[in-house]
Amino acid sequence: MHKKVQQGFTLIELIIVIVILGILAVIAAPKFIDLKGDAIAAELNAVEGALKSANSLIYAKAIIAGQQNLEPGSITANGVTISTTIGNISPLSANVILALDGNYQIMASANESITADWGVYDVPGGKSLYIVPKGYAPLIAAICFIMLILPLRLSLFIMP
Repeated sequence: MHKKVQQGFTLIELIIVIVILGILAVIAAPKFIDLKGDAIAAELNAVEGALKSANSLIYAKAIIAGQQNLEPGSITANGVTISTTIGNISPLSANVILALDGNYQIMASANESITADWGVYDVPGGKSLYIVPKGYAPLIAAICFIMLILPLRLSLFIMP
């Protein structure tokens, strides 16, 4: 008596494995498709951290210079004069660009498109500004931005 020894997989077993892999791909794919959104969020977090760090350094220099209570004041860092308000970086586009490294463009209006990596827009009144990544300007249509409000309160807004 000879027993028939099975070698390989049957067609039904292969189909079941392919269906299971297909289901897993459908469930996992959306998590990997939004890579651009995750990258923009990471960039915004990096700019937010850089701005907080730069402000900490400027505030420390303002304390050393005895300017932490001046409004307005100014601090020289790396050969560049940065305007301060109560020791913090003043929220003006040109001023923030001096404090940060990167490719920034001052936006004349909230409707302006940008060609640089980042757009910086002064909100009328001089107490706040927006930092918007390329591809998300004009600001009216932006779904992610950093808002800087005196005295240095950062609001990070990212809409999925």
